[in-house]
Amino acid sequence: MQATTQFIADRNPEKFASLLKLYPEALKIKESQKKKKKGESLQELDKWYQEELGQVANSRKPPNITRDELVRLMDWKLSRGKFRPRLIELAGSNSNESVQNASMQGIELAKKSKIGDAVKALVILKGVGPATASGILAACVPEKCCFFADEVAKAIPSLSSLKYTSVEYEVLNSEMADCAQLLNSLAKQGDEKENGNETWTPHKVELAVWTHSILHQNKPELLSNLNEKRSCTEEEEQVSKAKKQKK
Repeated sequence: MQATTQFIADRNPEKFASLLKLYPEALKIKESQKKKKKGESLQELDKWYQEELGQVANSRKPPNITRDELVRLMDWKLSRGKFRPRLIELAGSNSNESVQNASMQGIELAKKSKIGDAVKALVILKGVGPATASGILAACVPEKCCFFADEVAKAIPSLSSLKYTSVEYEVLNSEMADCAQLLNSLAKQGDEKENGNETWTPHKVELAVWTHSILHQNKPELLSNLNEKRSCTEEEEQVSKAKKQKK
């Protein structure tokens, strides 16, 4: 994880933007490593999770998710990580009312930046630990919360030995939020080409870091290509500046 740790530490807006674009490639790699299962594929679940769940949940007054959405989110989480079918059964054993009430409180607290309290409000549900709670929060409040992904957490030096606690999640989320804030600040100082025209959130940062980790382990040549392209771009910029100075 040292390379991914360094990637986070570099806080390079252009590299982060490039990695975020490669997320679909990393997802394909992850799916290819998993045994095929019945039901929706990881790519189908991920599209729903990334593009639809938060939008639908936030369209409700007040924002919340349903039991069926919790079960589907659990399927997504386990399809991307270690598969434990018992957790899907436990998630489905919650009443719809309890899921709506807990998620309502959790989302509201997260929007107020009370991340620890938001997790506590969600883990009262059966089958829901801090990691699953973070999945709800990252989908519904991405501007404040990231997902507790193994590959991302293990790239944080202080989280090398995970116990999947709410305290660990708060540490991880704080790292991703700080990184997002700095990337946005650096991007304003650069140009559109450098920042990828992104507004960074903790969840977007987490996705880029996850992508780096997956590619570093499975397809490092893609990362090498990015570094080569950056070197070429830097050389071109230096030549351009030199020409302007001569004029």
